[in-house]
Amino acid sequence: MDRASRPRSTVYSGDYSTSQTHTLTNSRSLHGFEDIPLEDIVPSQQQPPTARPNIRDSINRFSNRISLTPSEIPYPSFFAPNDYDDEPHKAEKILGLRPANPPPVPPKPAQISPSDTGSTGSLPQVNKTLPPRPVAPLNGRIAWLHALTAVLVVGNCWGVSNAFGLFQAYYTRYYIPGTPPSTVAWIGSTQLALVFGLGVPVGRLVDIGFFKSMFHGGTFLMLLGLFTSSVCEEFWSLWLTQGLITGLGMGMVFCSGILALMSWFDERKMGVAMGLGAAGSCIGGIAYVLLARHFLVEKGFATTMRIIGAVATGTMIPPNLVYRMRDQPHLRPQHKAKPSRSLNWRTFASPAYLFAAAGMFLTFLGVYFGFVYMVSFASEVLHLSDTASTNLLVYMLAANLPGRFVPALISDKCIGPLNTIIPAAFLSSAVVWLWTASSGHPNQASLTVVACFYGFVSAGVQVLYAPTVYTFCLEPGTGAADGEQAQLATDKMGVKAGGIFSCIGIACLIGTPIGGALITWRIEEHGTDQPYLGAQAFAGACLLVGGLFLLMSRVAKVGWAAKRA
Repeated sequence: MDRASRPRSTVYSGDYSTSQTHTLTNSRSLHGFEDIPLEDIVPSQQQPPTARPNIRDSINRFSNRISLTPSEIPYPSFFAPNDYDDEPHKAEKILGLRPANPPPVPPKPAQISPSDTGSTGSLPQVNKTLPPRPVAPLNGRIAWLHALTAVLVVGNCWGVSNAFGLFQAYYTRYYIPGTPPSTVAWIGSTQLALVFGLGVPVGRLVDIGFFKSMFHGGTFLMLLGLFTSSVCEEFWSLWLTQGLITGLGMGMVFCSGILALMSWFDERKMGVAMGLGAAGSCIGGIAYVLLARHFLVEKGFATTMRIIGAVATGTMIPPNLVYRMRDQPHLRPQHKAKPSRSLNWRTFASPAYLFAAAGMFLTFLGVYFGFVYMVSFASEVLHLSDTASTNLLVYMLAANLPGRFVPALISDKCIGPLNTIIPAAFLSSAVVWLWTASSGHPNQASLTVVACFYGFVSAGVQVLYAPTVYTFCLEPGTGAADGEQAQLATDKMGVKAGGIFSCIGIACLIGTPIGGALITWRIEEHGTDQPYLGAQAFAGACLLVGGLFLLMSRVAKVGWAAKRA
């Protein structure tokens, strides 16, 4: 059949069907029309042989699937030369013709939810929460930087306290004469008590995220007390400034700083880190003793206290720049996790914990007696010069420095802190009894030997109390029995450690005043014949009984077996 005799409708129908199919196919490949139903593509063989297609209806159906809204027009669509490669659809590209229902734009990863991707699976499922910020490792570089700056923290908190033996003799003999030694001792004992006694409140505030407030605010109060004590001339004002205000600042700095340092080390390196930081007690004590001895004679009390305050200001700048809690990096207090509701009386109900608290109380009730009254004993009983009497305190602090490292190394490498602090308490008691026995025929040589030995053996008590407290902050039920390392109870660490710190603070508050009262009582009852005998016996007995309670704590915790504790 030739072209002239062929049915006109059939020829037209086939041409239109082919053209329409070609157009829609190119449009799908260009614009991605995934939603065009198949019924819109009608092959030519399905058209009725005699029906002429309605071109207007086909164009309307195709037009209903495109949008010319301004939000759908790509800007600027006609400036993209690569879009003009397909010449049959050049006009559609220039006009920005797009399907009415374009493919969805993938949302941001933080907005994707499982319900959005669970049905189609076209988009990957992304967790809504951001990955946690990496935390510096335990025993790492930042941890040892904290241990180094702890020398300055402990040096300022304990240096002035260890140097108070010099101030005790100076106040009693020159600055406020006629004041009983037990009364003057309240200034130094208040300092010591607040350094430890703020353990519970400061520890709890550190637990809920107020570490920076405690550390920076305590630094300000400590410096304020040192500077304002320079204008004081009576006992009550000295107690208020040098005792109360300075002690409050020292307690806030020391307790929060020790908790921060404990968070950066595990049990294997805790003793060495604490020993390194505790070395600041000896270094600061020697430095402040020498400063005070030199400037009190040449410049007077007011200038001396201002110089001490200036030194403390300069040495507290690095710790305030470095120190932070490892498990609470740079978060505001309101963003912290709420305190654990499991904190109750059972937190302190462990027999081992209670025995340890009692042992620490009795041990620290007598351990600082030698540091406070050695200078007075030398000047009043041996009638040594002020320089020679002060040198005894310097010797004691110098011997205290290696005594802080040797027990720490033994604790970390061999037997643990609790096993090490027990013999340190017994040896300290033995040296005090040796001092008591030599008081009948005292001389400078024997007193120098006693001072050096006491400084060395008492350092084990002074440096290992914090690692010992750390062992009681470990969660029970984990450790060697389970083949895993014990976990630190970070939500209870402040309160559990602060409980023992408070016991130590109360002991330091009343220990040296009791010693001073016993000296006064001995003088009133027996005259000048061995006036320090009662106070020496009291200190030796407290150290001995305290060591026994620590031994009971060790037995309650691990038994009599040869175990690390």
